[in-house]
Amino acid sequence: MISRRLALWAVAYGLLIWFEATAIVRWLGNYVLVPGNTVLTVAVFVLTVPLVFAIGWFFFAAFQTRPIERAVTAILICASGLVADSFVFVWIENVFPIMSATQERIFASWLLWAYGLGLLSGIWPVRLPRVPAA
Repeated sequence: MISRRLALWAVAYGLLIWFEATAIVRWLGNYVLVPGNTVLTVAVFVLTVPLVFAIGWFFFAAFQTRPIERAVTAILICASGLVADSFVFVWIENVFPIMSATQERIFASWLLWAYGLGLLSGIWPVRLPRVPAA
């Protein structure tokens, strides 16, 4: 399993990433989540892939996590953000006051995509530079 210290850092890191992503969408969401602009929407989803894997790699390298620890910490990082996002969606009109219903759907699907990638980053690729292999 993982140490309590590593678990707390993973939860804190997940909340930091959640806060940064929420702030970016709050202030730049109308420029990034544009209904009807398929090219921009696809670009946002595609650019999320290397960003999420870089976020995971940074944590795994900083804490020198072994493969089993990577999987657990990825779950904790994503779980803390998911819990925080559940509150965002309860009060979505207050958090994102100018977001349309269509933008909310794009945002929700982007979140699922990003969290899925975040979980995947804990198990794939098996070997990462500057991260222990076993």
